[in-house]
Amino acid sequence: MLVGVALVAACVYYQNHPPQLKAWTAEKLSAAVPKPAAPDQAPLTTMVSPLQALMETATTPQTTETEVKEEPARPWKAHPSDHVAPSPVGTSTTIVNKTFAVTSTAKFVFEVPPHAASPHLHGTYHSSAKNSGAQPGDENGDVDLLLINEQQYADFLNGNPADVVYSVDSSHDQDVSLGLPATLNQPVRYYLVFRNSSSRAGKKVVQANFRVDF
Repeated sequence: MLVGVALVAACVYYQNHPPQLKAWTAEKLSAAVPKPAAPDQAPLTTMVSPLQALMETATTPQTTETEVKEEPARPWKAHPSDHVAPSPVGTSTTIVNKTFAVTSTAKFVFEVPPHAASPHLHGTYHSSAKNSGAQPGDENGDVDLLLINEQQYADFLNGNPADVVYSVDSSHDQDVSLGLPATLNQPVRYYLVFRNSSSRAGKKVVQANFRVDF
């Protein structure tokens, strides 16, 4: 009987206060149901396609460390041909310009200076036998002419057969025009030698005029 009275009272209260009862019921139900926990925020991951990765690799300069060993600079050494320079135009040196007697030999020394590009020997000579009956141009007045360098002259003095730069055999009237080798950074010495072709004819008288142009 008491239970029935309670139910009737509840129904009457519910009918008189329906909004308040619904709000209270909803609040209780919300508190009873647990809220789902918010998931942890993970960092965003950028996805790169294989084609994009290949293009970025191609456009990115590759830096590699390469050890370069530098060789020490070698000092420059001049070659003798580097010292050849043109000779001054019009320069010349007189070797001999006189008349002289030749019993055995007569020599005249001259030098071609350094840096002479085209030295040239010019000259003439006339010879005759030195006796009262000799006539100018007589073959008895023949002499040899030798042009030799310093080493060849040393061999000539020692009686050794030697090469010569230039020679004229047994002549009493001769013109000479001869180009000489260019000199580098050192002078070159030459010997102009007149030699009696036949000592049996006695002394020879030679009139010579020679010069060298540079």
